[in-house]
Amino acid sequence: MYIRINYFPLLLSYFLTVPLELYYVVPLHTTGFVIAMVTCWVGYKLEKSLGLTYWNSRIAALGLCLLVHIIFYETPAVDFLLLFSKEYHFRFQADKYSAWMGMACGLLWGKIGEYMQWAHGFENDQRRYIATVAQCSLGVALIAFWYGLFGHLEDKFVYNPVHPYVFIFPVIGWLMIRNSSRYLTECHSTLLEYLGRNTLETYVLQFHLFMSHNVQNIPVILPGSGSDGTVTMKFLNMLLCGSVFVTLAVWARKITVATQ
Repeated sequence: MYIRINYFPLLLSYFLTVPLELYYVVPLHTTGFVIAMVTCWVGYKLEKSLGLTYWNSRIAALGLCLLVHIIFYETPAVDFLLLFSKEYHFRFQADKYSAWMGMACGLLWGKIGEYMQWAHGFENDQRRYIATVAQCSLGVALIAFWYGLFGHLEDKFVYNPVHPYVFIFPVIGWLMIRNSSRYLTECHSTLLEYLGRNTLETYVLQFHLFMSHNVQNIPVILPGSGSDGTVTMKFLNMLLCGSVFVTLAVWARKITVATQ
């Protein structure tokens, strides 16, 4: 997994002589992966060494992880990242609790699964519809709460500082809507699943293939698809560039996996 995350971006950075911070999402993902692995290991050791129950050991491990996060991110210790670059200093703080929140949700997933079995188990029962409507309503309310107070802010310098603390509301809201019925739970997008398998490569290659002019535009290949072109030609140009881009990203993933 470590190789899968870092191998291709490291090669690009070295051979194209561009700074690795261009692909800042890579060290972010790597750090999050390591945090999750260490926290799981701590929880396992607490259970086996101290004889704690499963829940007590896992909650203790999450508590220790949260404490480490607070000590690092909420104190001047975070300026340690400036030794690497200002970009890393900013990016690491933008989603500083993402890994921790993911682990907390993962710990609760078993209980969530039990609830879903209960809520979806009432066939042709009024309680099933009540549970579905209530869950959807609460999900919509969480998203509306986030958007009404924070999501509508257009100035990223105003929104970014609060993002690590509030983004959990729309995420939970979406998950509640997504899992409010058995039908929605069992549906998924084949296209998004396919693209998701190549997310790392599409992210890394976008700077070299899909974007230009300080990542504000895409290449203009078809005549009449420039800034003064028609909407139709711009759309066709985007489809052409996007098709080439995704094709090369898929190929790059296959090469990465085959050679790592």
